[in-house]
Amino acid sequence: MNAPTDLPSLSVVIPTLNEERHVGSLLSDVSGQTRRADEVIVVDAGSEDGTVSVVERFPGVILLDGSPPVAEGRNLGGRRAGGDVLIFLDADVRLPEGFFEGFLEEFEKNRLDVACPRYVPYDSTPAIRGVHGVFNLLFESFERLLPSGAGHCIAVRAEVFRESQGFDPTLKFDDIELIRRLAKGRRFGIVAERVYVSDRRYREHGVPKMLLSYLLMSLFFALGRYRWANRIEYEFGRHE
Repeated sequence: MNAPTDLPSLSVVIPTLNEERHVGSLLSDVSGQTRRADEVIVVDAGSEDGTVSVVERFPGVILLDGSPPVAEGRNLGGRRAGGDVLIFLDADVRLPEGFFEGFLEEFEKNRLDVACPRYVPYDSTPAIRGVHGVFNLLFESFERLLPSGAGHCIAVRAEVFRESQGFDPTLKFDDIELIRRLAKGRRFGIVAERVYVSDRRYREHGVPKMLLSYLLMSLFFALGRYRWANRIEYEFGRHE
């Protein structure tokens, strides 16, 4: 079922909280990949909508009971996973058909330990697409000096993840902190494959506010002041 056979085994971890409208589309994308995942784990943090019912319609998906914040779900799924490579996905992303195959091929070719793809918003406005284009350019330009990405999609070798303490649940931007921490002394890279991401936070809060939030967060992280970023408004599972 998995091809090509020389690629490492893959576990996919998806944390959810009230993602009834989105998680089914992602799981359909995951099951339709040219290179299938060896394991798909959904960690639900107590959804009050139909998220669990949607997940249960997909045979073979492992459903775990978790709790907020999102870092807890990522850690629980990561500890449970048995693959050589772990890919953490937000529940509202979409994947092109050959994503896993192309991503793993480049991941292995470049001997990466931690990696992120390019992020492209779907069904979005030119302004929001432009913002994501700028961020992708910055992520690639500074991947060695200031490794960064976003929690939409992060890949980590399993042994590297287990040697660390995982995502820090006391931080709002636990995804970026994990990338920075794991990249020290290891190989980090931006892979050319794309994932399609939701722009719902930009639509809810507006482009100026989101840009200001990310700029402040980047400044705090560059200064090593990760906890200062906790003052920035950003909530898991808040959106419909």
